[in-house]
Amino acid sequence: MNSLRNRLSFGLILSLLVLLLAQWWLSSRAIENLLQAQLQDQLQQDSETLLAGVELDTAGALSMNSDRLVPAYQQPYSGVYYALQYKQDIRYSRSLWDAAFIMPTASGSNATITRQPGPDGQQLLVHARLYQKDDQLFTIAIARDITTLQNNLLQYQLANAGFSALFLLALVLIQRWIVIGTLKPLNTVQAALARLQQGEIAQLEFKGPDEIKPLVDELNRLLIAIDQRLKRSREGMGNLAHALKTRLARLSQLSADTDQRGFSTEVQALTQEVARLIDRETARVRVVGDLRPGQRVDLHEILSALVNSCKALYRDKAIQFTLQVPMNTRLLGDREDLFELFGNLIDNASKWASSQVSISLQGSTLIVADDGPGCSPENLNALTQRGFRADENTPGSGLGLSIAQDIASTYGATLEFKNGNTGLHVWVTFKPGALV
Repeated sequence: MNSLRNRLSFGLILSLLVLLLAQWWLSSRAIENLLQAQLQDQLQQDSETLLAGVELDTAGALSMNSDRLVPAYQQPYSGVYYALQYKQDIRYSRSLWDAAFIMPTASGSNATITRQPGPDGQQLLVHARLYQKDDQLFTIAIARDITTLQNNLLQYQLANAGFSALFLLALVLIQRWIVIGTLKPLNTVQAALARLQQGEIAQLEFKGPDEIKPLVDELNRLLIAIDQRLKRSREGMGNLAHALKTRLARLSQLSADTDQRGFSTEVQALTQEVARLIDRETARVRVVGDLRPGQRVDLHEILSALVNSCKALYRDKAIQFTLQVPMNTRLLGDREDLFELFGNLIDNASKWASSQVSISLQGSTLIVADDGPGCSPENLNALTQRGFRADENTPGSGLGLSIAQDIASTYGATLEFKNGNTGLHVWVTFKPGALV
């Protein structure tokens, strides 16, 4: 049963069936107990009325005056009967005619209640109690036919069961209608996914239950991450292709140049630049590793991998890296995005650093600082502009910090650039709950 609609309907039917059965049983028992309690009160009153008419003459013989009792005790098989026991003598009401019922054994002041078959196929409820009058003990048993009472109770139970079944059917139909209406927005999501696959829309729009909205939001977040990843991949490949094309064009010019005096030196420099660009891209791919979007990734592990990569890329500068991030600190995000974000920041710091790069975590803010020349105040706000380069003489495309800004914005983080005592300090502040 994989259908959510059928599961909800089955669960409701089962729950309502149990509840209605419990209600049917409890209500039947409550009504039966209430009627029996009222009947026992009547039997108790008749028993006390009969006791009032019991006398002993001077010879100790038992005499009874039952005129105070209702006439039904005189009518044969009327359904109301009594039995009076004094010592070994038992006297029955005229309504029993030539029949009798078993005299229950009573003791103490509490009544004994029994059920037993009576005359003419009747079912009797017998109330028996021990009384003391004139220092003599009497046992009086009053019996009442409860066949009609049981038939009426059975009719009530059947009627209650019928109404409960109708009530159950109505509730199931209403619940089915509610479930269909509640799950109807999922059909719009299915249609939106088809439009998304055809490229008609870029994001899913959803108006429905709050329980399903997080799933759609996560899908949209994943779509944004994939789109940005593809965009950055295309831009990276374009930038690399452009850089290689420029240098290959220069090599072609050198091969046709008749002046060969600086040929070897310039070819060597261009070759080193091409090798550095290729190493940079392959190192970035190598450190990314297993990509699982939307996971809590180990921040210390990512930063350590990036530091080791930059040590290899800038080994000629012998930079001293300081990493002050607690072990097992986790950050919610896409692993590749975080490699791209921190990779650009650490690479930029390594490029400008004289000898030191420090990476520290303070609360929810990660600070990447170098001991380089820093940046002029008028250029601080322009560092994240696409293609901007603070120093045209330093190799680079001017895209790294712009990409870092885009990724930080995706995660609701802020990117700030400040001049420290020495070098440039980059502050990456994440929203609450991103770091654990």
